[in-house]
Amino acid sequence: MENRKEIEKLVRYVGSFLLICAIFILGFYIGRANPDASSYSSPEYILTGDIKNQYQEVSVNILWETWQRLEQEYLAATKIDPQNMVYGAVKGMVSSLDDPYTAFLTPEEVVEYFKSNAGEYEGIGATLMQDGAYVKIESAVDDTPAQKAGLKAGDLILFVNDEDVYNKSVYEVVSKIRGEAGSNVKLDIFRESEQKELEFNITRAKIDIDNIALDDLGNGFYKIKIYKFTENSVEEFNRIWDSIVTELVSKNPKGIIIDLRNNPGGYVSAVEHVLGEFLDKDKVALIEENKNGVRVEHKVDRVGRLLNVPLVVMVNGGSASASEIFAGAIQDYNRGEIIGQKTVGKGVEQKLLNLSDGSMLQVVFQRWLTPLGKNISKDDPIQPDVVLEEEDLTDTKALELLNN
Repeated sequence: MENRKEIEKLVRYVGSFLLICAIFILGFYIGRANPDASSYSSPEYILTGDIKNQYQEVSVNILWETWQRLEQEYLAATKIDPQNMVYGAVKGMVSSLDDPYTAFLTPEEVVEYFKSNAGEYEGIGATLMQDGAYVKIESAVDDTPAQKAGLKAGDLILFVNDEDVYNKSVYEVVSKIRGEAGSNVKLDIFRESEQKELEFNITRAKIDIDNIALDDLGNGFYKIKIYKFTENSVEEFNRIWDSIVTELVSKNPKGIIIDLRNNPGGYVSAVEHVLGEFLDKDKVALIEENKNGVRVEHKVDRVGRLLNVPLVVMVNGGSASASEIFAGAIQDYNRGEIIGQKTVGKGVEQKLLNLSDGSMLQVVFQRWLTPLGKNISKDDPIQPDVVLEEEDLTDTKALELLNN
């Protein structure tokens, strides 16, 4: 009996010893996994707003878990900018869509965005777009430093002034390229068509271009160059266009060239107004289709003044968006000849959504289709009726077609 009591007493001692050892070992490993836990103090900033643990059955706890672990473990945790952390998280969420035309803009980038759409600014005169982790040239606007230096649509920007811009947003890259007129900026790019890297040293200038310009080519032929389908407003663009057409009609033109080379697009309502000059009333100018597949036809609602004038439209690899709407409609109705090179292939429309802190979401919300129902895309852009690899020959070929 006494032996039994001694054995039970020994078992209790051993059990207590093992429990103490287990607690010690567990504490050791917890300390290894979180060495700063004892010294960790709350940050000086406070997170505010509603925190959702789940959204549509997807747990978002990993976001807050990552945030906390960065505060605890990151070497430079004292330098964390919480607002930049939030913006970085939002940018990551939007970039996961892998859509080059949908983006999040911080309040600072919103300012840059509206500068880009202004008729006057200081820079090199190129429009940019996202291409995965890189930013590339969408269009080098004619008669600007970018175009004169030799930048081309599709050029991937690798460095700006020797600064690596991999994984930077369009608006971050724009802010680095922009600068005071007369100053220089160096761009290192990769040109896929030539499979080589090129370096450009460009002198910035004041970019102040009349978006529509009329040029008398002689013998009754005229060229209308549309740099962008934008102005301070759609109404202002339309007024300028109407004034140009009034002047043109007074000259009784024998033929017209519409030059949309390196035109990055603009307002859909503006291109719709211009199409109304060349297509019969009630003709479909374009079709919009939303995410539910609902289509809305936009028809010409006026009688144009250039309905019977022979027409040639010039496009190239920098012609995008509204330019493609125009060329696609002219091509569908055989209203004129499309000449040049294939276009960018941007068959979607974006809208700007204002967010509560002055930031903005630029989001693709619908696609557009040509009157015959073709959706322009990167894989299926506008293909010219007459392909010309050398742009220097475009004017000559356009006049030849009009004469015939």
